[in-house]
Parts: sequence; structure tokens; C-alpha cells
Amino acid sequence: MAHPKSSFKGIGLYIHFPFCVKKCLYCDFVSYSVRVPNFREYFSYLKKEIEIFLKRFPINSALHIETLYIGGGTPSLINGIDLKDLVNFLKGHFDFSHLSEFTVEANPESIERTRFEIFKQIGVNRVSIGAQSFNDKTLKILGRSHYGSDVEEKFYLLRDIGFDNINLDLIFALPDEDFDMQKYSLRKAISLHPEHISYYALMLERGTLLNRNRKQYKFIDEDIWVKEFEEGEEMLQENGYIHYEISNYAKKGFECRHNMKYWRNLPYLGFGVSAGGFFHNVRYVNVKHLENYYKKIDQGKLPYSFKRKLEGKALKSEYVFMGLRLLEGIDPADYYMRFGSFFEDDFGKEVGKLQKLGLIKIKDNIALTKKGIRFSNVVFREFI
Repeated sequence: MAHPKSSFKGIGLYIHFPFCVKKCLYCDFVSYSVRVPNFREYFSYLKKEIEIFLKRFPINSALHIETLYIGGGTPSLINGIDLKDLVNFLKGHFDFSHLSEFTVEANPESIERTRFEIFKQIGVNRVSIGAQSFNDKTLKILGRSHYGSDVEEKFYLLRDIGFDNINLDLIFALPDEDFDMQKYSLRKAISLHPEHISYYALMLERGTLLNRNRKQYKFIDEDIWVKEFEEGEEMLQENGYIHYEISNYAKKGFECRHNMKYWRNLPYLGFGVSAGGFFHNVRYVNVKHLENYYKKIDQGKLPYSFKRKLEGKALKSEYVFMGLRLLEGIDPADYYMRFGSFFEDDFGKEVGKLQKLGLIKIKDNIALTKKGIRFSNVVFREFI
């Protein structure tokens, strides 16, 4: 399961599945509530998008798919037959001979034995569960469709099926939660011994119902926020989880390979409504609205809302602020190998300023300090 840098030679492939049973109150991802699950129209358009892409940008046969990630939305709503059909389609168009990680995101209420037994037969070897909290009152405020006990039950179901690489998503700084309630959730997550835990702060995103109704709830102050972050980090590390990215912790060798491609600015393709990709130094994002997505594909067009070739300083800047998300930071030797210039020559001014603020440190690599992790957006703004 360990994967040194030299193993990251293949492409990542991301598929966005935008459907949910209902929209959570804090969610600003592109998702649509469905009462009658019939996703075959969407999959037919997804296949058309891939065919249009490959006609315009034939994939070099020497490049292979190393990671496949199906995110959402709630991909655990897909029935096994439909997922098998999609995977067979993908295998007909891409080289999967070196696939090492195949992740499906899941919500507890849609994790079912028969469905996930088929998923495992298809090749899914990593499941990311949206637990978010183990406190039932909090889950209700967030608009989740499960209870804390469901996470535990479905986690053990996945173990029984044979999944040995499971992530739990947990949120801290939640409404109407005190520090003890947050610690309870984290302890429960750790007690299950997942291979990976994503531990991130709630963001009150504009346009979400939770943001519009925020005055109804009590939110923690900055001191408690810091306490939840720092003591959470300490608890996770004491239990064998390596803090390898701002919001991500893993047992040794279980870092998310697919997400590492994003943070190391390595190539990946994204398909589906709102999906994005980075290939041949081109950054693109698809349209957010389903009708617009269908319309563009019917016209034989790729459904981009944004597409830009990154060159020069822009390409270097993206490499830096994505790489700084990783706790190991940026390797100056890797930077030179990629760009043929020295990091300190390109970004000496920004680095000097951030060092004075105590936000980054330079030893062998350039990395965020503990303070820098808390104020990472301040750091990233210097490079955007």
C-alpha cells in the first residue's frame, strides 16, 4: 500500500455523480435531490462526454489510469449493475492495467450489502464514508439522513464484505456543539480504526441553508476552534494517524493516492457535471447545471465553463499553493526538475514575507508551520 513519489506516473480519473436523496444544509457541492433514482440518462451523457474528449485529445497509450475516484453527490446510490456497466465502458477507453486505487464516496444510509459486494467485485478497493459527526442532534442540524450508530453499523458491514481501506469524513466547529461533543465524535471515529480520517472545519458557504439560518445556532469562538483543531490533531497522531495534508490523516501507506495527484499538481481527468481536470497543463472545469451540461453535449461540445492553459508564473504558482497543502511541503529539487528554475529565485519575496509572519518554514523542504496550517488561506493568497 505504500507509494513513494516515483509511483505517481499514471493519470487520475474523477467521475462526478451529482445525485443525493436530499441536499444537506451545509453543502455547496453540485448535487441534485432525487425521489426516483434513475441515473441512466446521466450515465449516457457521461459516456458521450468521454467519447467527445477522446476524439479531441487522444490519450497517449503509454499513460495509464492509476486512480479512479467517484465522488458526489452520493455515489453509493448507484446500483451495482449500472456501476459495472460504467466501469466496463471506462475500461474500453482507458488503460486500467495499473489501477491501484478505486474510491467510491458513500453515505451510511445507502451502504447496502448486495450493492457493495458488487462494487468490490468490480474493483472498488477504497470507500469514503460521509460520517461528519456521531452526535445525532448535530446530524439533524446538518440535514443528514443518518444517525451516528448507522456509521458504526455500516463501517462493520464494509469490513465484513472485505474492504480494508476505509476513510471517515468528520467535521469540527459544528453548530450547537461544545468541545466535549466534538471529542466524542472523534473518539468514536478513531475507535473504529479506519485507515484514513478526513478532519476538517465547517465552512459556512454562501447560498447554503445553514449559512442563511446561521443566527439560529451557536458557533464556537476562535479559541475553541483552535483547541478542536490542535487537540484533534494530537488525538489522531497518538492513535497512529499521520497528518499528511491540512485536513487529512492516514495510517502509514494509506494516504489517498488520488487526492495526492491534486496536491502534487499531477495530471488527472474529470468527467461529469461540475467535474474538473488538469492535463497537459490545461486546467478545466465543467458547467454546474445539469440542463446546460446535457445541452452542450447534445451540441457535440465539451461542457466546459472554464478552460485555461497554465504557463510560466501561473503554472509555478499553482504548483506551490497546491503543494503547500501537504505537511511535507514542497521539495525544491522537484520544483527545479519541473520548471528549470530555482524556487527561491521565483518566490523569494513571498517566502521572506511569510517567514517573517511565522507561516512557513524552510528546512529541506518549504512547508507550512503549525500557525501556517491555521492560516493557510493567507499563505495561498501570496501565490495565487
